[in-house]
Amino acid sequence: MNLLSKPLPVLLLCCLILAVFWLAPQAQAELIINEVMGDPFQDWDGDGTFNYRGDEWIEVLNEGPVAEDMSFYWLRDSYGDDFHLQLHGIILPGEVAVYYGSEAVAWQQLHGYSTLGFSINNGGDTLELVKSIPDPGGSVLVVVDTVTILDHEAEDDRSSGWDPDTNSWTLNDALNPYTGGFDPQGTSCQPSPGRANDCVPLVAAENTTWGDLKSHYR
Repeated sequence: MNLLSKPLPVLLLCCLILAVFWLAPQAQAELIINEVMGDPFQDWDGDGTFNYRGDEWIEVLNEGPVAEDMSFYWLRDSYGDDFHLQLHGIILPGEVAVYYGSEAVAWQQLHGYSTLGFSINNGGDTLELVKSIPDPGGSVLVVVDTVTILDHEAEDDRSSGWDPDTNSWTLNDALNPYTGGFDPQGTSCQPSPGRANDCVPLVAAENTTWGDLKSHYR
């Protein structure tokens, strides 16, 4: 079919249909921030050394039906325009990817930024997942997800995770139980970087009696 031989309305309609089909895979991608560790107290990134900045982490989940190239995505907090990390890798549908503060520090060093890592504020913070969308004028930045972490969530080794069953955020406090009155309340679940947010409570690895336990300390 020679589009140029058609009347202008038909030509515009054909262009619109082609644009819809071209944009459809991009529009289907649905990425969210899935879990956040704002105040680590152990070596979460597995480099053999604990570092309060390097062991922070943010997990991203692909809820959409198509794989997503993460190099078009960035993480930052809402208190400035500077990005903390350009993401990387491919996330398949239903998969998660974890990004550590140590990666953010390395990326910031490489690009001449202040080495703040994710700089998640322990008194509470708002994080943004931003996508760069190609545009004839260069690119357009779109905030695709925003998460606010409260003071009691950003405490030693507590993580905040998205629960798709309740459409709400939960507090994974098995390593540092929360007994206060603010929401989200503690769940006794463990933080789960790199794994779906299926609650795993912290339980004893082996059964024993109180008498056996006391005998170890005589």
